[in-house]
Amino acid sequence: MSAADRYNAMVRATEDQQARLAEPFGPCYWDRFAHTYRFDPERLPERPIREVIRRMEMEDEIIEVGGGAGRVGLPLRLRGKSLRNVEPSAAMREQFRLAVWQHGITQAEAIASTWPLNEPISADLVVTADVTYFISDIEPFLRAMHDAAQRRVAILTWTVPPPNVNAELFRLAFGEPHAPSPGYQELLPVLWEMDIAPDVLVLNDEPFAWPERRPTNDEEALEFVYNEISPSDRDAVAERLQPLIGELFLRDDAYFPTWRIPSRAMLITWETEWPSR
Repeated sequence: MSAADRYNAMVRATEDQQARLAEPFGPCYWDRFAHTYRFDPERLPERPIREVIRRMEMEDEIIEVGGGAGRVGLPLRLRGKSLRNVEPSAAMREQFRLAVWQHGITQAEAIASTWPLNEPISADLVVTADVTYFISDIEPFLRAMHDAAQRRVAILTWTVPPPNVNAELFRLAFGEPHAPSPGYQELLPVLWEMDIAPDVLVLNDEPFAWPERRPTNDEEALEFVYNEISPSDRDAVAERLQPLIGELFLRDDAYFPTWRIPSRAMLITWETEWPSR
């Protein structure tokens, strides 16, 4: 079995389990989270984004694959020439356009599509962040990124994929082990089989974090859990987890989750030849 086959099998196993126990993954899954992905494009970018900026050149044209509300792509656009955000979620595209309008950013457009597109496009830099875990046919996805990039591909990821950070919560909530999403350990062998040898940078000074409102009581804590794992049967999950709230959260002025696996930011990147083979 090839590395790509192993990768794809992991994604399908995760999808099957998710569809059986919770809200299935897909563009609509992310719609309710879209507003939380709209960050200030003019903020000091997070370290992984700064590392991509360090590898940019002036007047770079950028494609972001699955760019959501522009959390990553818009700070890059402010250092480059243009941005095309290929994003299948309508709610994410709406938040992207709102950010573009609010900050008066030009030459930044959202393209309603999955990746790869039907018609080939190209740019100096092709980037994706936190998307590869959900791709069930990974080699064409990566090949299309490589072929579209006139100079560089950048993949922003984590040492523990975000879908896997809640593995213990998932086990407690559903009574079975979480089927893990593939991470860099599975992604790198796929790239190597494609004769791509990327640079890998682990950012040990920036643990996984996300702006979020912490619960302040047990009722809010259960809602927090529902938001994390999107169960199809909330009553069954509540029955399992309500007695465990004191173990699942450190309770102070706010509740802090105890189950999350620590994770570090990563940048996987390589230069391309143009035209590609």
